[in-house]
Amino acid sequence: MDIKLLEDFVCLATQQNFTAASRERNISQSALSRRVKSLEQWLGTELINRDSNQFNLTPQGRIFVPEAELILRRIYNAREAVRAADTNGDFEVTVASQNSIAQTFFLDWVKRLEARLETIYFRLISEKLSVCIDLLNQGHVNYLFCYANDTMTLPVDENKFSYSTVGRETLIPVSTPKQERKALFSLPGTSDNLIPYVAYAHESLFGKAVDQLIQHKSHNCFLSRRYENAYSHTLKSLVKENLGLAWLPKSSIVTEIENGELCRAGDKHWDIEFDIRLYYHHTASTAREKVILDTSLEMANAAQAG
Repeated sequence: MDIKLLEDFVCLATQQNFTAASRERNISQSALSRRVKSLEQWLGTELINRDSNQFNLTPQGRIFVPEAELILRRIYNAREAVRAADTNGDFEVTVASQNSIAQTFFLDWVKRLEARLETIYFRLISEKLSVCIDLLNQGHVNYLFCYANDTMTLPVDENKFSYSTVGRETLIPVSTPKQERKALFSLPGTSDNLIPYVAYAHESLFGKAVDQLIQHKSHNCFLSRRYENAYSHTLKSLVKENLGLAWLPKSSIVTEIENGELCRAGDKHWDIEFDIRLYYHHTASTAREKVILDTSLEMANAAQAG
């Protein structure tokens, strides 16, 4: 499949207007329309609601937008990694990160480093936790950002790596609202009125944490598992389509909570706390590594104080 089809669709979804998108992509509207139809044919589903007078994505289109963006990021990262291999040398910092952290906490971390380091090239790989850990253990990245808590053990080689807790995150149950900003789907549900549940894959870190919570006798609830995916941004898209409730990272839904697009689907009794960890080699051998470590430890102290 031509990568341009994904780029065209993401541009159109962002602009929400064929005229503006075709102008940005420097092609005619008819050509843009043909490319979107080609992508739809490849996927086997419609992405654009052509029966509406206004521009609207179909539910499948809304779900596919973040997936297309993720695919493009991976392709761009791979391209930049190849290009940078022989040119950036000692200035490159490679980071593996769970996707939710890459879109939130990582941005604060890298801005702090930008202010302290003159010449540096960051290569970020945002993936599932198991992939990120493999990249660190195999020496393909310098640093790893991930979620963790006391109930789970991460398979990181402790003989090679240390970690600092540099931030906190909370998974909270959310749903779209109905009248008066009350949740359309709300915990705990009943045996004769099961709540549609948008879930993480069982083997994922968040999936394991939520499974532990809802299986505990103090959190008796009645859920009907309807959708499953490993990524929180995909779950958020499904929730916004009124397809059920999900536990989502609080930092990733601040805007949606504030504008009333999403709301809590249960009180704090249902929250799950996580640490944000930064894994790194035991010793800082260069001045650059020392700056990165010192900056990260400052953030760790701030997180503990908070």
